[in-house]
Amino acid sequence: MSSLHLTADLGFKNEKYHVGLSLVEFEEDNVTIIYSPALDLSGYGYTQSEAKQSFWEALHEFFRYTNNKKTLDKVLKELGWDIKGSKKKPKFNPPKDSDLVSINPLYNEIVNNKSYKVSREDVEFAY
Repeated sequence: MSSLHLTADLGFKNEKYHVGLSLVEFEEDNVTIIYSPALDLSGYGYTQSEAKQSFWEALHEFFRYTNNKKTLDKVLKELGWDIKGSKKKPKFNPPKDSDLVSINPLYNEIVNNKSYKVSREDVEFAY
């Protein structure tokens, strides 16, 4: 586990969400799963491409829903994120890997019992 280093960042620029996430990819029952421990979101498919598409749809829906409900800050805090700064210029800091492994049963299971790989993805969504 010491070689695993997940990162996440979230920002707003030109009325868009900018998200940089480390994603964990693993297989279960011949299905590829792409998982973000920092957001506790996943996507799946029979191929890596299908799984990524499913994940991006889930991520988009996450931002759409929390933006409409004005609950993004609350949800991120519940996921262990630290939020500093002002409402207009917030700074979002994801939880540490060691904290995620200890508080997130799925992530703990992946790290300790599955073969997985980590990739870094950046994406922007309008809101």
